[in-house]
Amino acid sequence: MRILYFFLLALLLCFFLTCASYEIVEAPVDKNSEKFLSLIRYIITPQEEKIFREMPPEDRHEFVAEFWKRRDPDPETEKNEFRNIYYTRIARANKAFRSGIPGWMTDRGRIYVLLGPPTDVIKKSMGDATLDLQSGLRELSSDLLEQGTRTERPTQIWVYNQYPDYFSGPLRLVFVDYYSTGDYKLNTDVTVRPFNMMTHIMSDPDMIQFQRIGEIEEDESSPQTLPFLDYSKALGQLEKDGKENYTIECFFEIPLGTLHFRKENDEYVYDIELSIKVENIETKSSFEQKKEIRKRLSLEDLRTSIKDRHSLSEVIDIPLEKGANNIYFSLRDNIRQRRLRKLDVINIK
Repeated sequence: MRILYFFLLALLLCFFLTCASYEIVEAPVDKNSEKFLSLIRYIITPQEEKIFREMPPEDRHEFVAEFWKRRDPDPETEKNEFRNIYYTRIARANKAFRSGIPGWMTDRGRIYVLLGPPTDVIKKSMGDATLDLQSGLRELSSDLLEQGTRTERPTQIWVYNQYPDYFSGPLRLVFVDYYSTGDYKLNTDVTVRPFNMMTHIMSDPDMIQFQRIGEIEEDESSPQTLPFLDYSKALGQLEKDGKENYTIECFFEIPLGTLHFRKENDEYVYDIELSIKVENIETKSSFEQKKEIRKRLSLEDLRTSIKDRHSLSEVIDIPLEKGANNIYFSLRDNIRQRRLRKLDVINIK
């Protein structure tokens, strides 16, 4: 029994000697990046924001350029109409709806930025009856509030006729100034999403409408939507060899549906390069390891992989030093000629 006890104790001691702990430090987001995220809060998708925050700061200018390019209705021209309209609406909302906070951040400002100017605005001051609509718009006045009932608070009703397909007819939005401060709150239970500003081909409720349209090279009448180049990353257990030399596993999880495929004969090929680069902030030392992956799929396998959301899992081991380390994950799609880097900052105590 004593021999077994000492054997288990030795195994436990060995475990603690070979395993170490680390702390993941949140990478800072600079003021310019925070300002950009604030300005596009109405139109950025959760996936885009996650990608942006995980990127190294020096790569974020590439994201900004691609962000607006993805929304450009006519990429062949120098002008980006979507970006121009968006910033113009913010400027106009700031002038029109200022109320203790910037006008574009109020409820009326948000709706104006997303939907543009309404077809008609019906105003009621406290206790007043509704102003008459133009004769051509009277058929819109089915709501009791619009028929002349009195209100206890200043109220505005914005009428939109521009989106009959999306809203199943004319849209009425009621704004109420509950505290007579000029800050009108939206009182209508309706979800107004960013894609109301998009073209009809981009209006997908799953938010895929923000992405560039592409298609698998095949005789198919309906185009497929080419998603973002994206992947998930993770760090494994930190191993220590007893001499303050460390290694860690870096995990990639890459949905096959995010990759670009090239047709070669009757098969489809993806070609990617994974890399991990680590920089010790204190010693300035660095290390990089790469892995190239190229694989062929039949059209049937490709369709199944995308439909069933199959992923490619890869692991790369890297050495680390004590102290703060920047770990750069990188995925390059060689067919699309695109790269996406993500950053983890860890501190080994």
